[in-house]
Amino acid sequence: MEDVVQRIQEYMEHTGHNATSLAKAIGMNRPTLVHILNGRNKPNLQLLRQLALFDSELDVRYLLTGIKSIQVVEQNIQHTEPTPTPSPVKVTETKTHEKLLVLNPNGTWNTYTKEA
Repeated sequence: MEDVVQRIQEYMEHTGHNATSLAKAIGMNRPTLVHILNGRNKPNLQLLRQLALFDSELDVRYLLTGIKSIQVVEQNIQHTEPTPTPSPVKVTETKTHEKLLVLNPNGTWNTYTKEA
């Protein structure tokens, strides 16, 4: 959950919002948003929905997982002249993490990580 909150804070910094202005913009109580940002409460689906409705360009998948959506990545690709193929790079083995997101009926969720 801390990762989700951190990405929401990054979004706020990127868009120039503070807790008061963002709460007002998305129609949420300021104390509720502050409690989420301070870790007292977990971010819920209502917050993510309100953020998505407020900013149509916001990548909700990125907020939840830290992985950008394919559409966002494609939008950021600039079409330029082809560049020479770089020399092969030695790839080191890295650990992969599988995440399971469980949505609860009360609007919260739990994340479980499996290390491989």
